[in-house]
Amino acid sequence: MKSAVRRALLAVAIASICTSANAGSPDQSAQRTVRFADLDLSRPAGVAVLYQRIRVAAREVCQTVDERDLMLLAASRSCVRDAIDHAVDDVHSLTLSRYHQTKTEALIITARR
Repeated sequence: MKSAVRRALLAVAIASICTSANAGSPDQSAQRTVRFADLDLSRPAGVAVLYQRIRVAAREVCQTVDERDLMLLAASRSCVRDAIDHAVDDVHSLTLSRYHQTKTEALIITARR
């Protein structure tokens, strides 16, 4: 049943209210649709492909205009993390959530070194 529900879900909108995401006002949200109906989320390969699609979309939504501005760069990175978190939650897939958790934990361990 859960598999059928996931299959029926055609897209996940990645939304971010990060002000560096677009040139508009802070109240506007940039969005990208990530399609995954072609993926089998019960297989690790399908989960990895979906996660990569989400990361690419989050980076597109949250890109900064001037990477030399450290405050905008920090805001952009925060925006990407938040967008990925929201997209993963919106999919409602335990395997994707676990995959995201391992990626996030690996990033934290690397940052501590």
